[in-house]
Amino acid sequence: MASTRRPIHSADGIAINARRLMRDLNAIGRIGIGSRGAVTRLVFSVKELRSRQVLIHLLRQAGLKIHIDAIGNIFGRLEGRDPKAPAVLAGSHLDTVVHGGKYDGPVGVIGALEAIRTIGENKVPLQSALEVVCFVGEESSRFGFSTLGSSLVAGEVHEQDLTHAVDAQGTKLADVLAGLGIAPKQLRRLRRDPKTLKAYFELHIEQGPILDAIGKRIGLVTAIAAPSRFRIIFSGQADHSGTTPMNMRKDALVASALLIEFIEKTCRRFSSLAQGRVVGTVGAIKIEPGVINAVPGRAELLVDIRSTSARSKQHVARLVQAQARMIARKRGIGVEILAIREENPVPLDKRLLRVTQEICRARSIDYEIMPSGAGHDAMQMAKITPAAMIFIPSQRGISHNPAEWSSPEDIALGAQLLMETMIRVANE
Repeated sequence: MASTRRPIHSADGIAINARRLMRDLNAIGRIGIGSRGAVTRLVFSVKELRSRQVLIHLLRQAGLKIHIDAIGNIFGRLEGRDPKAPAVLAGSHLDTVVHGGKYDGPVGVIGALEAIRTIGENKVPLQSALEVVCFVGEESSRFGFSTLGSSLVAGEVHEQDLTHAVDAQGTKLADVLAGLGIAPKQLRRLRRDPKTLKAYFELHIEQGPILDAIGKRIGLVTAIAAPSRFRIIFSGQADHSGTTPMNMRKDALVASALLIEFIEKTCRRFSSLAQGRVVGTVGAIKIEPGVINAVPGRAELLVDIRSTSARSKQHVARLVQAQARMIARKRGIGVEILAIREENPVPLDKRLLRVTQEICRARSIDYEIMPSGAGHDAMQMAKITPAAMIFIPSQRGISHNPAEWSSPEDIALGAQLLMETMIRVANE
């Protein structure tokens, strides 16, 4: 269980308003809430658009200069002394998965807003401007396309990427954008000039169990893991389950089970941070014919191998694929391996990590240096500016779930640390 100590104040006596922070976070959390506290705000849905309107209202109340780009990314700016100096950004997203929680994303947006408006209220001298940003479409839940808004800002999305994206109802992303009055040619101009950026920070719930398990309140992120994703199809023979002897079966599901066990054992061997911790998941299996009285003749597996080390990730992926071929050969069945996606891990900025560490030490904040196993907008922003992430504990590691929860004290501490770090970097 995470600690419930009160947030630590800065040496200058400037502290974020924890009550206001939670008030605004809860206001966002009520939008899209359904049964048993589940929150659903799919990108470009009525509820997600409503959450953005609430944020715009909060930015206006805080006296920030508001800019909304063509895709709907929202920026709120507090000017520094030098209007030409590159800005320090902080933020995250407001869209959710289906039946998710209320902390994934909004903690980073509202935490950044609270940090910046506290700085403004206290008239803290700043050399560079500060900006809070809310990116559109970080989650892939609707169109299968993650980090949409930040990818456009980083110049990593092309028009053809958008034309193929379709949701579960068959609605094309391109048609949704057209309905909102967004033309593809407008999106070409969204890339932010790196010269206008000094740094990007993202406060986020961990979405994993490590901080909660070790009792530390802050995680400082070194790198963001990326997946190798592929489809493995075993083709055996469907036969009668009662008349086919065990030694004459060509069971595709048994082959799948052997491979799944191999994936677990192999990833456990590559579990140390020193070599780039690898995790592996078989997230879905489709069996044919899929009836109780037939030997499975076909099994399709979706495999996800992730690590912060491209070398370790690719090595494990090769081992898994070689094992699949060996299993198929030994059991006299066919196998097909199809690549889905290959992404590169993203290292975060070492200098920003050191600055955040220094502030933690000065404030006696117990922290953990750790990687992020999940993707975030920071991995796109890191392509155009130095980027850093601050994690706070997720109770029992639960996320993308109505039971997702982080304590108000830890949320406030994360926002406090974010504020102090942004002040330091803006004045360097």
